[in-house]
Amino acid sequence: MKEFTATKSNSAFSTGLPALYVIAFLSGISIGLFNPFISTLMAQHQVDDLWIGANSTVYFLVIALGTPVVAKVLRQIGLRKTMMLGLALMGLSAPLFPMTTQLPLWFVIRSIMGIASCLYLVCGQTALNYFCHESNRAIVSGLHAMAYSFGFGIGPVIGSNLYNVSPKLTFSLGSILVLSGIIVVWIGLPEKVVVFQSSSHTGIFKKLTLPLHGAFAYGFAVSTLVSLYPVYLLRQNYSVQQIAYTFSVFVVGGLLATVPVTHLADRIGRLKILLGSVCIVLFSILSLSLSGNSIITQIFAFTAGASLTPVFPLALSLIGEKLSPHELSSGSALFTAVYSFGCTAGPILSSVTMKTFGNQYIFSLIVMMFAIFCLRIIKKVEKLS
Repeated sequence: MKEFTATKSNSAFSTGLPALYVIAFLSGISIGLFNPFISTLMAQHQVDDLWIGANSTVYFLVIALGTPVVAKVLRQIGLRKTMMLGLALMGLSAPLFPMTTQLPLWFVIRSIMGIASCLYLVCGQTALNYFCHESNRAIVSGLHAMAYSFGFGIGPVIGSNLYNVSPKLTFSLGSILVLSGIIVVWIGLPEKVVVFQSSSHTGIFKKLTLPLHGAFAYGFAVSTLVSLYPVYLLRQNYSVQQIAYTFSVFVVGGLLATVPVTHLADRIGRLKILLGSVCIVLFSILSLSLSGNSIITQIFAFTAGASLTPVFPLALSLIGEKLSPHELSSGSALFTAVYSFGCTAGPILSSVTMKTFGNQYIFSLIVMMFAIFCLRIIKKVEKLS
């Protein structure tokens, strides 16, 4: 396919973007089929909480550490081939997880899954910044996040029914969906030569401290929710189906809120909307940690999803405001790496906190992190006023 050279459109569905939304959906549904049930499978085999958290940590740590290497691969072989390589690797490795009960093998498989995710995550964030228009950066990121959330919401519901028959069915379906993404990339994503800024990451990092804080906090929160919240709910005598529906309610909140919130952000200011979202995150997470009633849990799972999900696209959209076009790919790679470090830290630090202070403290670190983020945004808004 020829290199993409067309002038950017201000449409949120211009060339290349629909394919990225479809890939986000397929990625979301596969992660909804993989990650929660990996934790469930390990818990049902009497694996200690610390090892469950460590397994998830390895996955995200590999993503974070692999980002510089993937950036070089991306520059050498282009967006399409890098993304297809990641999808193929994920589709072939994930179904191996329920085929063994050996803890070391589970760590090896999860590491391979991390490499695969790194390949298509860096590609996806870079491609979004290249194919979107300055005027619709937030809404494009929002649609991408919504597509991912929609897939992630469907995944646990489908997965819980298949899991009760056989865990292998859940992972096999996820694999098929991920592999189908290769066709989507081949047909719908134009080739693009990726230009990386020659300046050091230090300069870019200084420009992006606030959005990178958002990326880290979001990754920390989501990875903790996905990896440890199922274990927490199991110990609160929730069934696998109830756990799946709790996650689905969380995702539905994100689905309903992300596009309107990001659209509003493009209109009245991304920082102001980000501040509002973070305040609601704090209230919702605090309420979830104090809730002992299933109905109340569902309500605040919804508000948590509605407020937390937009944080990622809003933070990502801030990159475009801070960087020149040639810095975007480097900024996107750095954003993905910091997000992954947040995902890495979340499960292991939260599991240590739970083990030290008790299960009810599962969200304590998340609350602290978002409280600091909230104060930083307030300070920034006041400075710009």
